[in-house]
Amino acid sequence: MKKISKRILALLLASVMVFSLAACGNDKQTEESSSVVSSQATDTAGSGVEEGIQYVQFDGEYTYKDSVSQLATNWNPHTYQTSDDGYLAPFIQMGLYDLHFNDELKPLDGKEPFSGYVIVPEMAAADPVDVTEQVKAEHPEFGIPESATAGYAYTIDLNPDAVWEDGTPINADTYVYSMQQLLDSSKLNYRASDYYSGDLVIAGAENYANSGNTVKKIVSTDGETLDVTYDSMVKGDDGQYTTADGYPLFFGLNEAGYGWLGGHSLSEYNDAGYIPEDVWTALSDAADEDGYAPVNDDTIAALFQFTGSADWGYETEAELPYYMSYDFTYAEADYSTVGLYKTGDYQITLVLGKALTGFNLYYSLSSNWLVYEDLYESCQKYDGDAYSSTYNTSVETTKSYGPYKLVSYQADKALRLEKNENWYGWTDDKHLYVDPVDGETYQMYQTTAIDCEVVAEAATRKMMFLKGELMGYGLQSEDFADYRNSDYVYATPAETIFFLIFNGYLEAIQKREASADFDQATTDLETMTLNSFRRAFAVTYDKELFASTISPSRSGGYGLIGNAYVYDPETGSRYRDTDQAKQALCDFYSVDVSKYSSLDEAVDSITGYDPETAKVLFTQAYDEAIAAGYITDADKDGKSDQTVTIEYCMSADSDFMTQTIDYLNEKMNEVTTGTPFEGKIKIIKSALYGNDWSNKLKQGLSDTVLAGWNGSALNPFSLTDLYTNPAKQYDAAWFDSTAVKMTKTVDGKEITMNLKEWSDALNGVMVTVDGVEYNFGEGMVDIETRLEILAAIEGQVLQTYNYIPMLQDASMALLSQQVFYVVEEYNPVMGRGGITYMKYNYDDTEWADYVASQGGELKY
Repeated sequence: MKKISKRILALLLASVMVFSLAACGNDKQTEESSSVVSSQATDTAGSGVEEGIQYVQFDGEYTYKDSVSQLATNWNPHTYQTSDDGYLAPFIQMGLYDLHFNDELKPLDGKEPFSGYVIVPEMAAADPVDVTEQVKAEHPEFGIPESATAGYAYTIDLNPDAVWEDGTPINADTYVYSMQQLLDSSKLNYRASDYYSGDLVIAGAENYANSGNTVKKIVSTDGETLDVTYDSMVKGDDGQYTTADGYPLFFGLNEAGYGWLGGHSLSEYNDAGYIPEDVWTALSDAADEDGYAPVNDDTIAALFQFTGSADWGYETEAELPYYMSYDFTYAEADYSTVGLYKTGDYQITLVLGKALTGFNLYYSLSSNWLVYEDLYESCQKYDGDAYSSTYNTSVETTKSYGPYKLVSYQADKALRLEKNENWYGWTDDKHLYVDPVDGETYQMYQTTAIDCEVVAEAATRKMMFLKGELMGYGLQSEDFADYRNSDYVYATPAETIFFLIFNGYLEAIQKREASADFDQATTDLETMTLNSFRRAFAVTYDKELFASTISPSRSGGYGLIGNAYVYDPETGSRYRDTDQAKQALCDFYSVDVSKYSSLDEAVDSITGYDPETAKVLFTQAYDEAIAAGYITDADKDGKSDQTVTIEYCMSADSDFMTQTIDYLNEKMNEVTTGTPFEGKIKIIKSALYGNDWSNKLKQGLSDTVLAGWNGSALNPFSLTDLYTNPAKQYDAAWFDSTAVKMTKTVDGKEITMNLKEWSDALNGVMVTVDGVEYNFGEGMVDIETRLEILAAIEGQVLQTYNYIPMLQDASMALLSQQVFYVVEEYNPVMGRGGITYMKYNYDDTEWADYVASQGGELKY
């Protein structure tokens, strides 16, 4: 099944995308498909199932035909980096635990079959056993807090039937060897940080993974706390300043992690024209090839000439460390300091650096780190001091322990997976389910092979799909008229809300207007920073009409947190369904709930479209802009002399972009008719910025874009960090979350903190205000309190109008008539079950015959 990412992955651009059905599981079961399956099936008793459960067994070959725009190149669990390379993981690996739909074999109290899920041991043999007290007493070196009684250490019994595809056993030694290799400091494996920087933090993993290595550490990643103060710096004999511990200090010119700079680098500010040429020359001449300039009297003087000036807000020398990094050398460590060790031939003990319990513990263990020892060793190469590996880059260098194995791979072309006959799941009693429609018991993974090829163009994918050569086809905008009402089309919700990010960086805008080629007589940028202007913009568009016009698979977006975000994974409860979230929208859109029979009815009344209010607000913005000198009315006709020109930040151009911008302009012209801005607001395309589009927005050099955050679908609380942490905010240059106070009552006590503090506390950080510690993380307060805090932060951020919600993401795709899924309704945690729960109407031979009988092209 699909693993839903718990992390914030990326800021997505709103564009028509291609959706793979293999993982997402769009599905449709019809009366026809049900009868066909029955005709193919034969009842079999036992067939190796431990408890002799009778289940339906299928004969024939069932090949899932998939396409991708880019084929995986490296699926090594220690080194892969991209989502493309993650394609194979669900097929050739298994986690210690997984999620299955509930049914008659795996009942869930209070839940109808297939409406929820159960957690099942996979590569584990049983649930984890908490041994915190025991490990704390026996292994003080792991640093379990003295007050901790649970949540820090677990024993996990391993599945003795788990083997590699060639039958080699997978035991405790495999787990320990694989983790040791993953964390080996000489290899600098990309995935090592997965086990010390996320939810699952293995005790000692970070120190061992960096053992003996010298790294550049940022003095302040959050823009608040400092590892090194200006007064504590020590001047060395060579003139370079060090930390009190003797670590050399540097100004990182290309370092993008400084919280003081909102996640930007000094070089980005230089590119934007902020840093005087002589200052930049002095710093860059002193820097090494990686852009690190030693902190000495000369570089301090050069940088402070800029940061201490009026142009940069008269910063003090005490604030210079916010631009610094320092060399830090990790102490030598051996693997005995890592909290993952063998306690039996088929048992490991896991010791954590921070507590983790419940669903999040199981979910963190639903992926794996295993490698096949002999093959892994043979694939390692050292070239001088550099390490490289060819493990999991070809058929010959890949070993599976999941339901499928790789049998063919052509770089940039295609791959093929077939059933791994040595997978334990074919013969245990865990991978069966009772179909809710016919009541029969089936084995999971009816698919016998997976063919995946690179198909870059949507038109080609569509042609192949209609010829029966692909299992799914993600609808493009031009397809909706023909297929949106098809019996085989499915809408799959996604978590992302696409909002228009609005540039409010007045200083950057004024510098753009001051450039020699800018005509202030005809064009204005400053007006867009006015709150009244952006409030008008926010009610100019009917969100549902906008979605149906430019991206019919999506719907209107109204808040910052999307419909698919689940705040309680155990029940599948969604944030937007809570009273707190609904009230936040009513407050933002000024809906008087008392005028409606229910809160639900009040929320349903919201369209985001109020042209009369928009006209009033545009008129107010005109008056304010005239008063501020942003625009003029030289001829006294009551209209702006300048056109407020809003640059849409383009990464790449497309028909979708043209359609979107044309629509925005068309509706803007309709709403501003009769106002002082009639015909005087225009959205234009930028140059093509490629991957630099987000930096252009952050620096105020471009003005708007439809974008949204993707990820953390099971943890909406974590999203607050994106809007309050200057290291992550896209509006950090013009919105200071620490300057916005919010008062909430928690447990009968009125508490006032700034937005950043509320967000940190909500996400488990111990925040101290006026000598009192607050922590509103998971398990620290009741869920209702956490929801109230989340909704309050969402409301406060919406009130900035830096982010104007427009679209709720979703996809629409056609599913082949060859297949269907057991589950009709999309489950926010499980999706529709993916290939795990896919069933076939035809085997490969029957499908070829059926397609031929339809003249070689199918109708949908």
